[in-house]
Amino acid sequence: MAIGIVFGLLVAAYLIVPTLTVIPMAFSTSRFLEFPPPGYSTEWLTRFFQDSSWTDALVRSLVVAGSAAAIATPLGTLAAYAIVTAARRANRLAEPILMMPMMVPVVISGFGLYLVTLLLRTPGNLGVVVLAHAGLAIPFVVITVTASLRSFDFRLVRAARVHGASAAGAFFRVVLPVIGPGVGAGALMALMVSLDEPVVSMFIAGDTAPTLPVRMFGSITYELNPLVPVAASVLTVVTLTLLVGSLLLTRLTRRRTAV
Repeated sequence: MAIGIVFGLLVAAYLIVPTLTVIPMAFSTSRFLEFPPPGYSTEWLTRFFQDSSWTDALVRSLVVAGSAAAIATPLGTLAAYAIVTAARRANRLAEPILMMPMMVPVVISGFGLYLVTLLLRTPGNLGVVVLAHAGLAIPFVVITVTASLRSFDFRLVRAARVHGASAAGAFFRVVLPVIGPGVGAGALMALMVSLDEPVVSMFIAGDTAPTLPVRMFGSITYELNPLVPVAASVLTVVTLTLLVGSLLLTRLTRRRTAV
């Protein structure tokens, strides 16, 4: 048991520590990217929020992530419900198709979408970025909501139908309140997927309307701007907050289904 705990802590440190090292660099006094920082100051943090190119990219990322999650969450929830309630043959066919965005390399998806934007003459369109991010996020919503539905007692749905509820009414009044935390966790996962996605955004929007990850990549490539650790820290804090929220909602779902 002790060996397992130690091993788990080592794996956790291996995964988390490299991410957290950017936070001290966000408060560095140096004009160069160096670790450990020679001193600490809030100068670069202040400059980040005073620079419109960075704040616009941050706002753009939040808008795109929120819009993508708003699209992916209901679609993924309905898809998960269909998968769980469908016949086995349909289930075997639909589930791999819905998981394809997770299996196909993102650079291939991004290049394919770039060609589509050229055909439609909509390069740099944020609406296309939103749709692309929603497509990438749907599998994560499906996985999260499916896990909630696997432990749901569908006899409650049949009872509601016997008492006169329609299929839609049974879903919204019986199923959704129970799996609500799972749906919320799926929405948070969709937000995280969108916020951390630079490749598709780079292909579609590029420098015309860059999201924060794209702005960071361009800055690292051309100038090694010390504002990059600040942007990375902002994304890290937002992502960790969403992750904690997702874990809490998932735990709440398990408690509800256990009852």
